[in-house]
Amino acid sequence: MTHIQALPAEIRLAPVSPSKRASLWLICLAVIFIVALKPDRVGWPYFHIIGWICLGASFFFAWNAKDILWLKTLCLFTIPILILFLITVDSNFTDQRLLEFTVFMVGGIFIVPALLAKYWLKTPLRYPWLNGKWSWKMWLWLPAGFILIVICFYIYFHILTPDLHTSWPLVGPKNEALSRIFWTCQLGGFWDELVWINFIFALMSRHFSLAEANLAQACFFTSFLYDVAFFGWGPVFLYPFALIQGYTY
Repeated sequence: MTHIQALPAEIRLAPVSPSKRASLWLICLAVIFIVALKPDRVGWPYFHIIGWICLGASFFFAWNAKDILWLKTLCLFTIPILILFLITVDSNFTDQRLLEFTVFMVGGIFIVPALLAKYWLKTPLRYPWLNGKWSWKMWLWLPAGFILIVICFYIYFHILTPDLHTSWPLVGPKNEALSRIFWTCQLGGFWDELVWINFIFALMSRHFSLAEANLAQACFFTSFLYDVAFFGWGPVFLYPFALIQGYTY
C-alpha cells in the first residue's frame, strides 16, 4: 500500500507533456485494437492493423517527448500486447492450453517484464503484501469494493448475459474439467492482478497521476478479459471492475 508514495518525486510529479500523454492513450488504443479485437474475435479481421499503427504512433510521441524512461517502459508494455496477439487466449482449458498459458503468460508476460523493469529500467517492481498502515478508509473500501463488484457481475451474468457460461466448455470428464476450470480461473485472476495492476498500473503511475494511470491500465485489463470470454456487455462491466481493482491497489 505504500510503494507508490515511496517513488521518487521527480518521477511521479514531473509535468506531463502533450506528446507523452498522447503516447499513453495511443498505446491504450493499440491494446484495444490488437488484443480485444483480434481477428478470431470479430467479423472484420483487420482491426489489428489500426492497432499496430497506434502502437507505432505511441512510440513516435514518446520519442518526441524526449523521455527515455517512458520510451523504455513502452517497450515493456509492448511485450504482453505482442504475445496476446500471437497466442490463443480463450476459456477452452485443455492441458495443452494450460501449458501454453503457463509458459507464455507467466514467463513471457510477467517474469520477463519484471526482470527488465529491475535490470533495464532500474526501477524494480515491488510486491508488498501487509506492510504499511491501513487507514479507516482502506478498511471500509475493501468490503465496499467487493459489494460493488458482486452487484455489477450479478447484473452482467444473470440479467444481461445469462448464457455466458457457455463460453467455458467442459473439456474431458466432467469432474476433471470443472476442477481445471476452477483452478485456472483462480490462478488467472491472481495473474490479472500481478500483470495489469502490479506491473502495468504500477509503471504507469510513475509517469502519470494515479487517476490517469488507472483509467489507462483499465484498457489493458478490459481488453484481455474480453479476449478471454467476456463478450457482449462485458466491457461495460469489466472497465469499472478494472478501475475498482486499480483504486484498491
